[in-house]
Amino acid sequence: MSANLELAVAEARAALGDDGKRVGHDPGRRPRFELFHAPGSICSHKVRAVLAHHGLAWRGHAINLFTGQTYLPAYVRLRMAGCDRLGIGLAANHDGSTAASRGGCDGAVVPTLVDWEIGTVMVDSRLICLHLDKAVEAADRLRPAALEESIDEELKIVDNFPNYQLLMARPSAPVGGSFSERKVAWCDAYLRDHADEEVLVRAYTAKRAKEASAAATLFSNRAIDTARASADAALRGLEDRLGHADGPWLHGETYTMADLFWGIELIRLKGVGAAASWADGRRPAVERYLAAAELVPAIRAAVIDWPGALL
Repeated sequence: MSANLELAVAEARAALGDDGKRVGHDPGRRPRFELFHAPGSICSHKVRAVLAHHGLAWRGHAINLFTGQTYLPAYVRLRMAGCDRLGIGLAANHDGSTAASRGGCDGAVVPTLVDWEIGTVMVDSRLICLHLDKAVEAADRLRPAALEESIDEELKIVDNFPNYQLLMARPSAPVGGSFSERKVAWCDAYLRDHADEEVLVRAYTAKRAKEASAAATLFSNRAIDTARASADAALRGLEDRLGHADGPWLHGETYTMADLFWGIELIRLKGVGAAASWADGRRPAVERYLAAAELVPAIRAAVIDWPGALL
């Protein structure tokens, strides 16, 4: 095990003031997985749900997004190890998606997973979920080999939902632009304090640019209307595919990672007041699908019953 990784994780724990909460039963040794997550983060929801579905033991650290804990230097150093491992560059623009594959890696968000068995840091919720799924026997996986292509198409749709805009468009939410501006200010402060540390300068410079672009472009009435139209189009497609499915799930009787992602997404949309998109018979297949998803034990454990997860 890398001493550098041990030190980086220890420093992140200390900065958060959180030694971690053990979830699941793994007697006699440290859990293989250690997760830095946020209760209300939809990306964290997905990872927690895959862990719950497979009954994997893990050690978790809850991060407060609204007080800027993802910007703490010790956490950013740890996460940047995952970003550099991913090798796709850092996100310096925000188009509303949280998918690293679309915009680049973000050094100041959640979730971040440490896999102690292979001694590595992983970022991007979709990639983390796929990694966790491969940690179990093939017969138990949420992404069976025969359905990989179809499942991946669904994951891509959900991964690119404009959740940030829809979240900040709620009447009760802080003004999206001002929240992004607060993030820019956090970056400015850390850039002043850590001007001599290359990895942090890279992370905060890219993050500053990303949040500045969000403040400038994502939260106008026109941009919010575009985000809502995009979400509605995705739900229209889901309704059609569910209508042709030979069973309660997208792949008939087989519950897959596509259903897990979509179930969590629909719960989030319900939380931001978007249930009118399917309720009252407008999209009956989506409405039935959500009702079934809300009964899935892993989703209940990771989202519905998780303290602070629901909006």
